[in-house]
Amino acid sequence: MAIKLGILKGFKPNWKLYASACEELNVKYEIIDFFASNWLESIKKSDCNGFLVRPPCSYQERLNIYKERLYFLNKVLKKPIYPSFNEIFLYENKRNVATWLKIHDFPHPETRIFTKKDEALDFINNAVYPVVFKTNTGAGSERVNIIKSRFFSRVIVELIFGIRPEFAFGNTNFVKKLGLKIFPNIGEAQRHYLIAQDFKDIKWEWRIIKVGKSYFGHQKLSKNGFCSGSDLVGWVEPPKELLFLAKKICETGQFNSMAIDIFETTDGQYYVNELQSLFGSYVESQMYINNIPGRFVFKNNDFVFEEGIFNRHGSNLLRIEDFIEKLQKQV
Repeated sequence: MAIKLGILKGFKPNWKLYASACEELNVKYEIIDFFASNWLESIKKSDCNGFLVRPPCSYQERLNIYKERLYFLNKVLKKPIYPSFNEIFLYENKRNVATWLKIHDFPHPETRIFTKKDEALDFINNAVYPVVFKTNTGAGSERVNIIKSRFFSRVIVELIFGIRPEFAFGNTNFVKKLGLKIFPNIGEAQRHYLIAQDFKDIKWEWRIIKVGKSYFGHQKLSKNGFCSGSDLVGWVEPPKELLFLAKKICETGQFNSMAIDIFETTDGQYYVNELQSLFGSYVESQMYINNIPGRFVFKNNDFVFEEGIFNRHGSNLLRIEDFIEKLQKQV
């Protein structure tokens, strides 16, 4: 059966990686502007067998609209999407990830989510510092703050919740140009909730990736106290323990495309920090062992290394191959 895929276009050009991957695989595709006012009419006219999705992550409102439309596309119209709706439900949503990890009892830094100012104030008055404050969305370490004093935590809480909700100015980062903070990014201001995570003394962070049947792993090394967004990579073989942990997480959630970021602390403990179904994949291989690119596949109850370049087009070749295999099984 010939498969045709729809590519749901957003505000950023990362959808083009889906298109280039389709072209390499000789898969027919159609581009649909998912933020256009006539998105529903475009979907109804489409003869696509399934849709490739990539929600935006910069602004919470745009992310919410994209996910709302995915609900109608996938759950009401019953159109297949990739990654799945359950994977996208966790995407760029640290609140949901923290709850999911807690429900399924996976090791993670204790994370508290406050929606009431009085509860947040009570927490910061009795917390052991440092404490990590995070926003719900945000890539890398841009919107992660390690708070070392009660005074600064109080300032952030007052900004987030305000004297009253209608006077919540929000906790705001600055737009940077040439390394300089130019002006506050009001559009990304965090309001009405606080995410507080226990601080862990980290050696480095592991990124373990699963796409379809392929597994990859590498280190994210520390820069200025942060591993995420440091752009410093350790190309070493990941511990098998973490590959099995990733496998268990993906089997529990029925995840097909997932990057799992795992802290390794100075005392040798592992804690799951984030789950992202879509992630930065800027080089053609997401794993090198002894300078050899490759992947792991699970065979005969163990992970077996296979040499090769598997992450071209932002790992989307693997996603499309996996999606097509699943669509063909539904026929």
